[in-house]
Amino acid sequence: MTDDAIVNTASTAWHVIESNKPSSSLVSNTCNAVPAGADPNSLTQVQGPNSVVWRLCFRNHLSVNVVDVRFDLRWEYGARYDGGGAFIPNCYLYVPDCTVLWGYTVDINVHAYTPSNAGTDTAPVACLPITVHGTMKSLVDTRELQWDFVLYGDGRYTVS
Repeated sequence: MTDDAIVNTASTAWHVIESNKPSSSLVSNTCNAVPAGADPNSLTQVQGPNSVVWRLCFRNHLSVNVVDVRFDLRWEYGARYDGGGAFIPNCYLYVPDCTVLWGYTVDINVHAYTPSNAGTDTAPVACLPITVHGTMKSLVDTRELQWDFVLYGDGRYTVS
């Protein structure tokens, strides 16, 4: 199985936080890494979801949390197609907590890159790079934010 035989048939980019609140698009946007031409619903033996949780917390000079956002990146893994492989039929991002006080603005997006095969032609393992990025602004400062992940069809992940 070549790298281009694993595709993302869902979204490639969407808003996570818009105007200091979780975006309404979070509930409908997902990404995946599945065999080209396969219906993601036809995959079997799906496991998970696995989860990576992290937090964006920023305190002002008075030690008050002015930005406090918790992210939860989840993906299903280990899905088989025609009895083989390890694919990612579904990956999504939750924002269970989001507090942004007056004077601060947070805008965050997610981007799913083109999936590839981290295994072999006969035992494919999907590899799905994800970047969560955006900005946090105050009246006097702008900070660029970025978190990079690589999710694998066997349940592993790396953070860079």
